[in-house]
Amino acid sequence: MINSKFLAGLTATVAFTGVMANAGIANALTKTYTDTVDLAPTDITDALLSLEKFDGSLGTLQSVTVGFDGQIVGDSQIESLDAQAQTITFSLEGILQLLESTDSLNNPTFEEEVTASDSFDATAFDGDIDFAGTSGSTFEGLIASLSGENFYNDQAVLDFFTGDDNVEFLFSTLTSSEVTGAANIASIISTQSGASVTVTYEYEEFDDEVSSERVPEPSSILALSLFAGAGILSKKKSANKA
Repeated sequence: MINSKFLAGLTATVAFTGVMANAGIANALTKTYTDTVDLAPTDITDALLSLEKFDGSLGTLQSVTVGFDGQIVGDSQIESLDAQAQTITFSLEGILQLLESTDSLNNPTFEEEVTASDSFDATAFDGDIDFAGTSGSTFEGLIASLSGENFYNDQAVLDFFTGDDNVEFLFSTLTSSEVTGAANIASIISTQSGASVTVTYEYEEFDDEVSSERVPEPSSILALSLFAGAGILSKKKSANKA
């Protein structure tokens, strides 16, 4: 009869050896590409972002993540010309949009209206249109932004992202801005917009050469298991003799 502890040890050894044998058959890897539209005066229509598709010779594509970061940046110089103190507000708003050029991802890929604002308390006009002093101010770098990620793992999208060409996205911005709070205001406003798109491919790489070197033949696994089991049994007999 086979000793139960020997059988348990043998089973554990076989399981452990199986883990060793399977390790290295497939490696989960990622590859990332990014393209950017630098800040430029608004409005922007269909600015091109182009990223490499997944090289199918590297392995099997498992998933695709598309990340988007877009922003509208506004600067403003403001002077209240009112005879009374006023709270002056500079507001910035716009629509950030990203489309995939062939509509294979059910456009729009990203689209959202974003807003930002800032304000200051101005005194009655101090006599100088210098956008400073007590009745004037300068806003720099007011930002309205949008960030997000879309995850895909359905086969049609994976097939679309696989190839030796590029996937192309189109970025657009429609912006408006205003200064409010006084009947008499002098202002200079400038707005810019930019974006970046990142595509991350998660895939499994199969290396037959590495796998064949690392994975023992079934007979080798059995021999290793029996050897380890015999060691366990030998230690048990030695302990009984003692």
